[in-house]
Amino acid sequence: MNLMELRIPQGFAIYYNRFYDVEPISDPNEDDFLTNWTFFTEDLLQISKMEIEKGSWNVPKDENRRIHIVLGWYPDSRASGEYGLAITNGKWDTLMEISSRDRFEIKQTLEKWLEKLNEDQNYLKNG
Repeated sequence: MNLMELRIPQGFAIYYNRFYDVEPISDPNEDDFLTNWTFFTEDLLQISKMEIEKGSWNVPKDENRRIHIVLGWYPDSRASGEYGLAITNGKWDTLMEISSRDRFEIKQTLEKWLEKLNEDQNYLKNG
């Protein structure tokens, strides 16, 4: 299995990435369960916006300046589930979100959000 190809601009830290380019496969022996469930869990991707501090890229220590992008499959491992993509602040409050079963829609939205966050510090206030 290949990871989903993502265009991630500089200025972002990837904590983990388990977002694979794979279709969910229903288990014929179990209602609402996926045979390939390991690719469809609540923790698929976590990215944080970094800032330049003293000449180096760092994730802000101040939680009030932190921005996270998270992706998961909800409900976890279920055939009836869908991807949930969100931008959160340092306190994990949701600022923007989208849900979809289409991994390519999620990819497109994620890349758009990353680009906008990289270009415009006030994107979340204006967008």
